[in-house]
Amino acid sequence: MKRKTKLTIELPPEFVELCRDDGVEPETVLRGFIADLCGIMNWQANPREDGYSSNGSDERDMAQAYYERVGYPYLNQHWR
Repeated sequence: MKRKTKLTIELPPEFVELCRDDGVEPETVLRGFIADLCGIMNWQANPREDGYSSNGSDERDMAQAYYERVGYPYLNQHWR
């Protein structure tokens, strides 16, 4: 079983306002992006209890492209 990590961050008001204007909870946006980036699937036959679920194959591709474009896989190699 993989260990879960809890992280607390302060969200910038611009992000909170964007979410509010679009009628979506910030947690939903962040969970969705994380799920897309990591390819987390939430199958109806085997649902996840933690609420993480990818939004689709295109979203997974775009999240991965963003992550690589920013250069995260190549920064701070000490995490590996």
